[in-house]
Amino acid sequence: MIIRSLRWRLVVAMALIIAAVATAAGVFSSLTVKKQFERYLTTKKNEDARAAFAIIRSTPDLDEALKRVHGRFGFRTLVLDGAGRVTHRYPPELASFRVRVLQDGGLELIRTSAGGYEALRIRGMSRPVPGAGTVHLLPPSDRAGAPRTFRLSVDRWLVIGMGIAALLALLVVLTFFRRVFRPVEALTAGARALAGGRLETRVDVRGNDEVAELGRAFNGMAEALERNERARRNMVSDVAHELRTPLTSIRVQIEAVQDGVIEADAKFLASIEEDAATLSRLVDDLQQLSLADAGELRLEMADVAVAELVERAMSGVEGVAITSSVDPSLTVRGDARRLVQVIRNLLVNAVAYAESSIVVTACALPDGMEIRVADDGPGVPEEHATRIFDRFYRADPSRSRSTGGAGLGLAIAKQLVELHGGTIRYERPAFVVRLLGSCHLEPQDFATGEKHGGEGPGWMGVG
Repeated sequence: MIIRSLRWRLVVAMALIIAAVATAAGVFSSLTVKKQFERYLTTKKNEDARAAFAIIRSTPDLDEALKRVHGRFGFRTLVLDGAGRVTHRYPPELASFRVRVLQDGGLELIRTSAGGYEALRIRGMSRPVPGAGTVHLLPPSDRAGAPRTFRLSVDRWLVIGMGIAALLALLVVLTFFRRVFRPVEALTAGARALAGGRLETRVDVRGNDEVAELGRAFNGMAEALERNERARRNMVSDVAHELRTPLTSIRVQIEAVQDGVIEADAKFLASIEEDAATLSRLVDDLQQLSLADAGELRLEMADVAVAELVERAMSGVEGVAITSSVDPSLTVRGDARRLVQVIRNLLVNAVAYAESSIVVTACALPDGMEIRVADDGPGVPEEHATRIFDRFYRADPSRSRSTGGAGLGLAIAKQLVELHGGTIRYERPAFVVRLLGSCHLEPQDFATGEKHGGEGPGWMGVG
């Protein structure tokens, strides 16, 4: 059966790892304990044997010595003479065995009983004892199964211990996976909620680990999606508003002509033309933004004079006095038509905040140039300064045409500047455009003393 849950696949994998580790540890522990126990038994047996032989040598009565050895150490004892005959034994039941000495020094004990034939080969410990013969110490009959019982007991308790350890380890793993996968499950539920259109969904983030960082990234993504969706809805509403105003004006004027309220004279045609031009500009702006977003807006790059760009942009912009101080020799590589559009859009927005004058200045930088459009007014309010480059955003909530257009000019300027690889920002009270790339100043003709405008390279005028 295929386990589809990642959690349970990990649990099974960890259970197998725990089982393998516990088995290896158990086998190693069992072998080590048994080996040490065997070593202990051998050492103890040798020590007991030495003590037993000492008792036998030091006790005049051999039968009493054998009895004491059996009582103290449990050894069964056989004493054989030089011909291999048993002269003494203890305990007395050894008399039922016929004893034969083997070539390797061991003993063979044979007896016939009602149950059949029984033969035991025992390699005991033997020492010659003066005046007695050869004393053979045989393993205790009542303790023969002790080592085996001990080994079985060790194995049993090792198995029990490994089982308990494995269960505890598995409980720890399950608890750990529960803590790890709980935020993952919350993220999964949040992702499904986002996919279902609930963009306000957020997940609870705790801690500073990788999962918490993922949760914060998810919340940031959700906020961005909600913000973009809100901007999309606002954009649709704003486009509808901007289209409705001139269309309503055109329809009202046409209905008025049809009803005979006004005449279709030159004034009427001029008003219709103005509304149509507004619609055309709005459609052109939207198309330009769409092309820029799609990466299909092509630039015709060339070396152009900045002073000429500023002069072309200033033409047609009215409302306040506009002056410029740009070195005629300052050039930049870019699309002249698009750069003129950028500067003109900045001038149009500066007019809305200027009190009496606007100054355009330019500066050559080591890696490009900057153009500043500064006015002498109070500037854009701080709460609006960070959003003035958003589409359809206007500081004037009434959207009165006396204070601005559709709110696309700065958004288009930002797109065009970024297509040139530059940046645009607002530093109260000036719009600042920074263009990167080729920019240089032509040398002045010092022989005639003629200057190409201003006082030389660098900033020209005061913004």
